[in-house]
Amino acid sequence: MRNLVVVVGVVLLPLVLVAQVAQKEYSKVEAFAGYSYLRNSGHNFNGWEGQLTWNFNRYLGATADFSGHYRTAAVFSPLSGFSASANQRLYTYLFGPTATARFGKNSVFGHALFGAAHSNIAAGVTVPIFGGFSTTVNSATAFGMALGGGVDIGLNRFFAIRPAQVDYLYTHFGAFDALSAGLSNNTSNHQNSFRYSGGIVLRF
Repeated sequence: MRNLVVVVGVVLLPLVLVAQVAQKEYSKVEAFAGYSYLRNSGHNFNGWEGQLTWNFNRYLGATADFSGHYRTAAVFSPLSGFSASANQRLYTYLFGPTATARFGKNSVFGHALFGAAHSNIAAGVTVPIFGGFSTTVNSATAFGMALGGGVDIGLNRFFAIRPAQVDYLYTHFGAFDALSAGLSNNTSNHQNSFRYSGGIVLRF
């Protein structure tokens, strides 16, 4: 009987240890930063995106997502050294759950993020000798939502590359505010956009 207990212990102990290690094979905190591209109704925006995800376990976490996208709507330069421009900006502040499937150092995730979107349009003027001046013409804040996910390719324990994160971005601006931000608008006062992001992930 004693021999049987020893044999069972020798067999089960490694399995228990392996299971515990596998269960801990995830980072509690993941921080992402990178380039972001936004497209809406033929308009192209370039910008940045940052995320911070706290993982409760291997599969479920909470994410805070921040992004900024920029577009020059028009440039007018009638004389050398003099120019006028209209610059559109869209910022998002989103939070929500993230579900992740992990395969060693690599992972695939999906998220549902909710919060606010802020848009503004600024007029800028550049004058010889005096330099450039800029002022905000209109700004607005509305509900925002991003549904999507992406892939992280692990380089080591602390670093990963995110080649692609793709989101459907929904905003709820009124007609004038949407147009001033360079977003299309319809009678329902909501806008549908595509967002792509890619960059570096730090794991802690």
